[in-house]
Amino acid sequence: MKIINSSKYILLILLCGILFPDLLLAQLRLPQPSPKCILEQTVGLTVIKVEYSRPGVKSRKIFGELVPYNQFWRTGANAATNISFSTEVSFGGKTIPAGEYALFTIPGPNEWIIIFNSNEGQKGSVNYKEALDVLRIQAKSEPCDFTERFEIEINPIDDQEGELVLRWEKTKVSTRFKVNTLDAARQNIEEFSKSSSSLWYDLASASKYALENNIAQDKILDMIDKSLLLKEHFFNKYVKAIILHRKGLIQQARQLMKEAKEWGEKNPSSFYDVYKVEIDKYLKEW
Repeated sequence: MKIINSSKYILLILLCGILFPDLLLAQLRLPQPSPKCILEQTVGLTVIKVEYSRPGVKSRKIFGELVPYNQFWRTGANAATNISFSTEVSFGGKTIPAGEYALFTIPGPNEWIIIFNSNEGQKGSVNYKEALDVLRIQAKSEPCDFTERFEIEINPIDDQEGELVLRWEKTKVSTRFKVNTLDAARQNIEEFSKSSSSLWYDLASASKYALENNIAQDKILDMIDKSLLLKEHFFNKYVKAIILHRKGLIQQARQLMKEAKEWGEKNPSSFYDVYKVEIDKYLKEW
């Protein structure tokens, strides 16, 4: 057998690269049977990311046949579905810490088991270990409109609660979860109130959120006064008026709300338009 000199072999490869660059750079790109999807959704202050592949129905019977009932399913195609939470999340009163997880399921005719497993990044379900399950929850399944490609949704319900939804063929599975937004917001407000570089609008917004959610009550008046010192605006006047009214200072509250209206009318903007009806309503009621 003839042995090719290594230096000549390397030279030959380099020469081919120069003369026929497409041979080295060419990569076949075709549509994938189960395209990859990356989803990111914020609920309150919690960022939730899901990375999964979306197989199609393709005229097949899915649940009960292609995906058997009462058997472990990778919940998608290709690599295992990955889900991450930036903060602690609670499903049905059961808490899952912030972090990344593999998402698996055990489908049933009327109820599914949803599994969060700590071995994120595993390929399919081959390396699944039940001992690494962090949380298992039960979720009801229900009929829905036909969905060709498997779909995962994260739907914010409000600042405190969201919904995880799985949908494919004519089956929908959903479960709600809670996030501890108020504690995080309280901590953020307390830290922000100590900042020497605070902006007038941020101070007013923090005061308004704290007032509406009954948190950091000892910081509210101080923050709104700092805001007004930095810049007088209809918005911080409006916020302070509500604060004063809650404290029972009705006359002062009405005067400040009147000033907020006058400021807004003299400086028309789409921002003021958002609050105009509410300001008029307070003035009429007070």
